[in-house]
Amino acid sequence: MWRTSFRRRGTLVAASVVATCTLVTACSTNTPKAAEGGSSSGASASKTIVLVPKQTSDPFFTAAESGAKEAAKALGYTIDYVGPTTADAAGQVTTLESALQQKPAAITIAPNDPDAVAPVLKKAMDQGVVVSSFNADAAKDARQFFVSQASDEGIADAIVDTMAEQTNGEGTFLLVTSTATAANQKTWLAMMRPYIAQKYPKMKIAQVIPGNDDPATVLQVTSSYLSAHKSDTTGVWVIGGGMSGAVKAQQQLGIDPKKMPVAGLCIPSDVRADVHAGLIKNCVLWSPADTAYADIYAIDAMIKGTYPSTGTGTLDAGKLGTLKIKDNVVEVGDPITFTDANIDQYQF
Repeated sequence: MWRTSFRRRGTLVAASVVATCTLVTACSTNTPKAAEGGSSSGASASKTIVLVPKQTSDPFFTAAESGAKEAAKALGYTIDYVGPTTADAAGQVTTLESALQQKPAAITIAPNDPDAVAPVLKKAMDQGVVVSSFNADAAKDARQFFVSQASDEGIADAIVDTMAEQTNGEGTFLLVTSTATAANQKTWLAMMRPYIAQKYPKMKIAQVIPGNDDPATVLQVTSSYLSAHKSDTTGVWVIGGGMSGAVKAQQQLGIDPKKMPVAGLCIPSDVRADVHAGLIKNCVLWSPADTAYADIYAIDAMIKGTYPSTGTGTLDAGKLGTLKIKDNVVEVGDPITFTDANIDQYQF
């Protein structure tokens, strides 16, 4: 995949937490006690991996499904892609409960709410099912490893830097997240604030509003905010899905997006037309297909007992090559900056 590096405080690294428990070996202290006895015969006999996205209707997760299936085919597994059609934690719990009835080999999830899904994920591990999370982490005692698409610090810095480049490092901003409970959103925002204070002290986040990873919701909340704060808003950050909704909100209110930049995290298919039209100068993401692809290789390593028991080492990840593991974190890759020049290279 094509990647663009960002100028930031340190080296960008991608991360994914991988626990030391396998279906056939002993566990580290990161692993819930129920998994210490090994897997159930039903789980070990299965070749099905259940992939639960935040929402099945999001093209980002459709791309993740594709990457997971590519790796699964190479390794001899079947992917069952199931979940709620909207970003709903309760829907994920229902999906997981149903999946457990099938006794899969593994479950991997991008949680909408890490605490809400924790009980059923723990139940899965009790039954010998390998449990991982990707894109957004679950509670640490409710999964065996986490596959992170890129370093949280690198993502947070890139979100800030790409907006700062368009506003001379100053101004007042609306920030639209995905869901209020998403762990990755909380982490990025927590890292953005001190980075802004240190590097761009004239930039200020005025308000944070959930957009539910949905263009229609982003349109609604952005319209509502800008109707009251049109004259004192410099730009709009969208760090969940649905960035195109913010552009539509501006246009409906007679605001020129070229004068009030929209930046942050985006899905190419959602913003492609706006980027080509110059309404969005740039935005940031990573390859969801690569993230899910690496996830399946990590699951396979855990099932086969080849994942490093110390939590630090390397993972053979097929076409992605050898990935680093540090403190149960698998490093997948750097964020990508999408622009008019490269966005057509990414079809998700």
